[in-house]
Amino acid sequence: MTLTVVPFEEDHLTAAAGLLAARHARDRAREASLPGAFESPDAVRPSVEQLLRQQGAAGVLARRDGEPAGFLLAGPMLPAPRHFLAQFFPPRSMVIPYHGHALAPGEDPSLYRNLYAALAEVFVRRGFFDHFVNVPALDSSAREAWDSLGFARDATCAVRDVEQPVTGAGPVDVHQAGPEDIAVVSAMAEALGQHHVGSPIFSPYLREANEASRDAALERLQEPANAHFVAYRDGRPMGMNTFMPPAFLSLLLAPEASVYLLEGFVYSQFRGGGVGRALLARSMAWAREQGYRWCALHFAAPNISGASFWLGSGFRPAEYRLRRHIDERIAWANE
Repeated sequence: MTLTVVPFEEDHLTAAAGLLAARHARDRAREASLPGAFESPDAVRPSVEQLLRQQGAAGVLARRDGEPAGFLLAGPMLPAPRHFLAQFFPPRSMVIPYHGHALAPGEDPSLYRNLYAALAEVFVRRGFFDHFVNVPALDSSAREAWDSLGFARDATCAVRDVEQPVTGAGPVDVHQAGPEDIAVVSAMAEALGQHHVGSPIFSPYLREANEASRDAALERLQEPANAHFVAYRDGRPMGMNTFMPPAFLSLLLAPEASVYLLEGFVYSQFRGGGVGRALLARSMAWAREQGYRWCALHFAAPNISGASFWLGSGFRPAEYRLRRHIDERIAWANE
């Protein structure tokens, strides 16, 4: 059987859409929360096309005996130092999103190794040394293929049925915040960033992005659909949950009727007393009132306390973001 891997071109969109629609159907068989509207090539094609149109995007397509066998499409992530996304991505990153890859039914997942070998060379040559790929959490065979390439889990996207009861809430007052509470919300957002500085997360806190982050927080507070809940005891703020639409999720991943939990935080001195559970209980009641069916969030893989809390509160992994860092010395050591 003959395998060929070629650069992705516009006339490959139809083949890629067919592969992705078939992959989504398989993913839905494993994860019930995934939206049902993307099991046809026509439904997924706009997502693939939008990715291909991204400035600096590149991809590869594999054919086996002339038939489409798999594809990868990636785009560059180049956040400005003062942009809030700079907090989550290194300055020059290559990202293969959740909808940027698929293999034909029956293909051995090791084909991802061949596809990545062809695509990675393009981005390393352009100076992109941090590589990310987003994969379905329950596709263990695909994860194994990426693990074998040196990728490791960087972040988890998890989902929760809002109807699921929340137990263990502590005695706190939970209030819905508004624009007048920007100082309280900003202070806790900064404290959340500082939490991620610590071991074993070691995520740098970039103060250059503080102003942009505060402006974005104020904009969200001014939008009624973006609920913010703050827990108080004796007038003292203890923690918060903030919500927005699931803009950070691929359309193929975001459950129907879902909301995104952007920030979930409790000051360290108040953890373990049911504050987080009280916030989540109030938040999920609000979500049900608004007609939401699912809640999604992200947490950093090395965030031990965060992972323990969210996975112990009814959230289950739906997507893993995997990361590989290329030794920058390859830029000169291959001469």
